[in-house]
Amino acid sequence: MFVARLATIGCITGLSCLGYWAAAQAQGTGCQFQSVTGLNFGSYDPFSPIPLDTTGQVQFVCVGGGAGSFNNRPVTVQLSQGGSNSFTPRQMSSGSDRLNYNLYLDANRSIIWGDGTGGTQQGGPFIPGNNVLNTLTIYGRIPAQQWVAPGLYTDSLRVTIIF
Repeated sequence: MFVARLATIGCITGLSCLGYWAAAQAQGTGCQFQSVTGLNFGSYDPFSPIPLDTTGQVQFVCVGGGAGSFNNRPVTVQLSQGGSNSFTPRQMSSGSDRLNYNLYLDANRSIIWGDGTGGTQQGGPFIPGNNVLNTLTIYGRIPAQQWVAPGLYTDSLRVTIIF
């Protein structure tokens, strides 16, 4: 039996999380990441007719402004393309081997989470509460029946909060 050992988006735990926090701190407002839980797909079986799904999370807090709100400012959250330089599909790599996957805003895995270009949508916009922990779920999927060599497949992404 041919099974890839592990497919992981290892970057989300080590990703560069960007926001405009430093500039906003001087004004007493801004958003800051609290934690990012990476997506670990576990073992991938290329013979399985079922896609392999998993989830991760991004948590952040926005502070400043009026009572109960973050200055009524809309916030969006973007995910980068990763190492494949494409949203459709994103690709994890193990050496020169590639494994297609994608990240979604919805549990049905129909809305690709990106930066609003190339058929993707951003997370939001929404208005976070002042000093409230916001949790966004990242829905991941590896399509079924991709014939890849066994190995550890990873990708690196950037998460950006725009406010």
